[in-house]
Amino acid sequence: MAAELSFAAYHRPIAIQRKTRRWIIVSRCGPGSEFVTIASAAGKVELDADAPIGLAPINTAVGVLLSETAEELTFLMVRQQPTHFPIAGAFLPTDGYCRIFESQGTLQLRSEGRHAHSAKGPDSHARCDMPDPSPNARRALGWHVEAVRHHWVGEFIS
Repeated sequence: MAAELSFAAYHRPIAIQRKTRRWIIVSRCGPGSEFVTIASAAGKVELDADAPIGLAPINTAVGVLLSETAEELTFLMVRQQPTHFPIAGAFLPTDGYCRIFESQGTLQLRSEGRHAHSAKGPDSHARCDMPDPSPNARRALGWHVEAVRHHWVGEFIS
């Protein structure tokens, strides 16, 4: 999906400080399809173009199904990676929600919340759960994601 990500201060998630466009990989998975994974991926987002072939997950947030209707799916984002649930990329603990819905014939996603992690090691890829208030809040941000499905050769819809 082509996503616009807006970032804000951890303790004031409504005050947007910067925006960026990025590809995300969204998957509904797990026993009974009760999980969603949202992974950030590298690559330039062009509004009317297909997603690039080589997209790969970098950081992955996980949500558990909260409600399901004919119009939308809502997931609660989690701070702890579900046990026995492998993910691609580095697990990214989060607080927030994710809604997946169809609008004007196009699959869309809206997600809002806060990072619930801080850098654990020098490579900044390992993450650990962060208490509130966070001890190193400059690494933690509030975020808003608006995304729209684009065709991707690597996609699988069942």
